[in-house]
Amino acid sequence: MKSSLLKYTTLPLAFVMLAGCARQEKQESLPNILWLSAEDIGPALGCYGDPQATTPNIDKLAEHGIVYTKAFATAPICAPARSALITGIHATSTGTQHLRSVIPVPDSLKILPQFLREAGYYCTNNAKTDYNFDPAGRWDENGRE
Repeated sequence: MKSSLLKYTTLPLAFVMLAGCARQEKQESLPNILWLSAEDIGPALGCYGDPQATTPNIDKLAEHGIVYTKAFATAPICAPARSALITGIHATSTGTQHLRSVIPVPDSLKILPQFLREAGYYCTNNAKTDYNFDPAGRWDENGRE
């Protein structure tokens, strides 16, 4: 069954990481979440209408999910933009605006996977957790394995 696609008017600047969250409790029927992110990419994907792009798996995911086409970068470089995405706070407000810095953030600052974990999701991520702060203990699992 095909779900409706939400489309907006402008094209995205980038995707950023590969992460997934799945409900631990099967009796509740909340959706699984797959967040695809990549750096240094524009809308060169089939689901964004690029006729030269060959991205069949991403296109299938997009066909059955939500495609955001109105996105704005909060910073011109990766880690500060990534920190803003994962916290929901501008990098200049958290002190994470400088590339390759490690800023101590308070334990009370929750990032997206922590909110999802509290809702019963199991959250995992590949090794891409360069947020300019240490994300240790904030994912159920992350790393190259």
